[in-house]
Amino acid sequence: MVILLVKIASAVVYPAGMAFFLLAVGMGLWRWGRSERWQLWGRRAAVAGLIVFYVFSNGLVAEQLGRSLERRAMLPDPMPHADGVIVLGGGISPRAFPRQTAEVSDAGDRLLYGAHLLREGLADWMVCAGGGGELSHIKQTEAEAMQEMLAWMGVSDEQITLDTKSRNTRENAAESLPLAVERGAKSVFLVTSASHMPRSLGIYKKQAEQLGIEDLEIIPAPCDYMYIDPEQYPPLYYRVAASLLPHVGAMRNSTRIIHEYYGMVYYWLRGWI
Repeated sequence: MVILLVKIASAVVYPAGMAFFLLAVGMGLWRWGRSERWQLWGRRAAVAGLIVFYVFSNGLVAEQLGRSLERRAMLPDPMPHADGVIVLGGGISPRAFPRQTAEVSDAGDRLLYGAHLLREGLADWMVCAGGGGELSHIKQTEAEAMQEMLAWMGVSDEQITLDTKSRNTRENAAESLPLAVERGAKSVFLVTSASHMPRSLGIYKKQAEQLGIEDLEIIPAPCDYMYIDPEQYPPLYYRVAASLLPHVGAMRNSTRIIHEYYGMVYYWLRGWI
């Protein structure tokens, strides 16, 4: 129940929830405020809500926010060889009616890229990290769903180790690092979305330190990029014109990045990164 209440309350700190809250409070004060002062503050709050909505649904703003995280931890060049791969959950929807199989979600690139590293001979095995989640009643865990999909790609069960207990990124690290060590790993690729990589890499390095795993090299292998190099984009004037009106995709990307920044601050305050 506490987790559910926290999730509901935390929605207000994201752009859409914040804009709605400011608009709702502002319109209420503007309409029913008992004094001109309260009505003035109502108008200001309503305008602030519109500004929040417009700014974070702007494509150029979302792009700059995305770049601020996605370029922080890049794959080494040239590409090294690692003993194994740790793939974080968050990109798979486990099998549950009416789904007949496990399915990939937006971040499903994580699993595909992990399988690519194995197929290219850059690593020998994979740890799939992902439990059921605090509020999930689905029987199949995310790690088990990943194993199901990896079988379709020709990855054998002998190459896969499952972490079915972890519910968040910190628990991913606490559970999957010992599993990698049991495999005899001296180096591992850490695979997750590019925007999620800075926080994940910090957590994994901190957990390795706390677990006394000193000789394990953790190599960032980000994927699921939202934004490619600017040289591949249309001209700037076209992008500015296309961003004049709010766009739901930009709001979604802005929210995703802000979520990561909130997570980084929270994990830093807890001493987890």
